[in-house]
Amino acid sequence: MLARRGSQILAFTRRDAVRLVLLASLLVAGLTFVLAFEDLTTMTLISDLVVLAGWFIFSVVLVSLLLAWLWRFRPRLWHRNNAMLLIALPLLAVTMALVVAGNGPLAPFLIPTAAVGLLLAVLLDAGVALVVTALVAALSGVVTGSMELIAYTFMGGLAGIIVIGRGERLIQFGQAAAAIAIVNATVVVAFTLILRDNDLQALLQLVAASLASALGSAVAAAGTFAILGSLFGITTSYQLMELANPTQPLLRRLLLEAPGTYHHSLMVGNLAEQAAEAVSADALVARVAAYYHDIGKLDSPQAFIENQAGGENPHDELPPEASAAIVASHVARGIDIAYRYKLPKALIGFIPQHHGTALMGYFYAKARQQAIDETGAAPGSVVAREAADAVDQQRFRHAGPKPQTREAAILMLADSVEASVRSLENHDEPTIRAMVSRIISERLIDGQFDESDLTLRDLDRIRESLIEQLLAIYHRRIAYPSNKIVELQSRRAAGRRGA
Repeated sequence: MLARRGSQILAFTRRDAVRLVLLASLLVAGLTFVLAFEDLTTMTLISDLVVLAGWFIFSVVLVSLLLAWLWRFRPRLWHRNNAMLLIALPLLAVTMALVVAGNGPLAPFLIPTAAVGLLLAVLLDAGVALVVTALVAALSGVVTGSMELIAYTFMGGLAGIIVIGRGERLIQFGQAAAAIAIVNATVVVAFTLILRDNDLQALLQLVAASLASALGSAVAAAGTFAILGSLFGITTSYQLMELANPTQPLLRRLLLEAPGTYHHSLMVGNLAEQAAEAVSADALVARVAAYYHDIGKLDSPQAFIENQAGGENPHDELPPEASAAIVASHVARGIDIAYRYKLPKALIGFIPQHHGTALMGYFYAKARQQAIDETGAAPGSVVAREAADAVDQQRFRHAGPKPQTREAAILMLADSVEASVRSLENHDEPTIRAMVSRIISERLIDGQFDESDLTLRDLDRIRESLIEQLLAIYHRRIAYPSNKIVELQSRRAAGRRGA
């Protein structure tokens, strides 16, 4: 596996310990207060402190398990205070609603508990949503003493998480509501049969409450996820789709001022999206990040070959060190432009990561050749090799960091293969396959994927996806007779002008 070693993931620093204590203390205190709310308002005897202690112990266990799971399986969230707060607040809110509703026969079933799972699935991921939904189900059982409510809360929430996906379209919230309603109503009917309850009116009321809870969950999630995403600094799918719109000011600038880079970015976006789907990564993030990864080239479009349109290349007259500095600078400039246009930080992080610390091989090779030429030594001689090896490789590397996620690693590969394959004269399958395989192998050997979550199996799937798409792009066209006629006529016209 190319991801961080387990010991690195589980590394527990003093800073983590302090943060753990603070987070756990705040969440335990809040949860204990909510659970013991009614007891605190009527506390008159010392014996009531025993109840408070019980709620405190239960809160400690629940919070400890939640934080331990996040630390072990979601280290990327563990270090984000906004994500931790986003998890804690809905948990406290739904617990308060359960406490206020009490253990009545109908009120707890009306609470839109599934909204917690929907929100976390859309804003974070399905794994976090599932764990928190399970904890909410446990809390509902503890507060109300109802096994039926535990099953109702967990199974309905799980159905919503399965259906909602990333919540990229409004219709998905409606589909989630339908799934939650069906499961909730089924659970209610099942428990009515299990408990041999013949009260038809009570059953109909519970079914109606199930439908209301499902609808309320979907409405609450759809109405608040964009607000919560903005409040907690989390990029939502709606925001990403808006940024992918070609009418965005920054994309319009790229189209008008650097059309070659714009076209390259679109191509990279298509490649990255399909490759991300092949390994179950976030395809939408990969595509939108690709659209903006090269915006730093807006400061000097003509310094990059895709915008030169066959014209003069300024790098032909520059020392390789200067050329490398110009090419590397588009990363820092891209970050500045991204902040100026207020792009989400989640996307800005892709700008330096799409090159990682990779070597600018062309300019490095040019510098080595110049060093050999300056010595006048014969190629392959000891003096020539020493002169070439004296060239500092670090001066020709990007500043990094290396890709931190699968999506960033996919973007790096899509960017590299698109530019390299486009430069080929022959676009048959063996040539494209060899080029893509070589680029992936070079990045792998260079350690560019060491900090991402990619596996060797992922790389195989990404390679095949990239090759399949590139073959579709560069497939051979039929040579239509009319095209031959136009070509011959243009040559004759050019010949007459030359004469």
